[in-house]
Amino acid sequence: MKLSVLYSILLCSLFTFTKTHAQEKILVQFFMHTTCPISQKYTLTINEIAQKFQNQPVQFELVFLDINGASQIKKVKEFLKTYQIKVPYKTYKNTDYAQQMGIKVTPEVLVTRYNQIQYQGAIDDWFIDWGKNKKQPEQFYLINAINGMLTSQTVWIKKTNAIGCLIEFKKSS
Repeated sequence: MKLSVLYSILLCSLFTFTKTHAQEKILVQFFMHTTCPISQKYTLTINEIAQKFQNQPVQFELVFLDINGASQIKKVKEFLKTYQIKVPYKTYKNTDYAQQMGIKVTPEVLVTRYNQIQYQGAIDDWFIDWGKNKKQPEQFYLINAINGMLTSQTVWIKKTNAIGCLIEFKKSS
């Protein structure tokens, strides 16, 4: 009897530790579109950022919206192969998730921790307007936000306006 109670306590402790530990991970979601030229241009940057934080408690994923059917999934896989993206991805059948989170363009990034939005917007300030970009970015919003969270500092810039391809939201029936 005492041994089974001990095992129960041990299992509960392990579950609690695992659950708490998983919530500590920073989740970085890049909302992308395979045909968006700005999404395409940011693929190298995305790989570099994921590589930079690979040994940190940061999880990266690409998010593709309105993916219905095998032909669209094939386009996503071709996009990943063409741009040699090493970040895992998710597909959604509609745009509801993006709309819920306030994501309006691709590429736009959403960073959460403890189920709270910590940063949302542009990856950096490389693009100033549609079709206009600097030679090099000067402000690294995403990297600064991640570094701030990893060092338990305040993320000073919580939201920026991302420049990109507008997400076409469907009206709910």
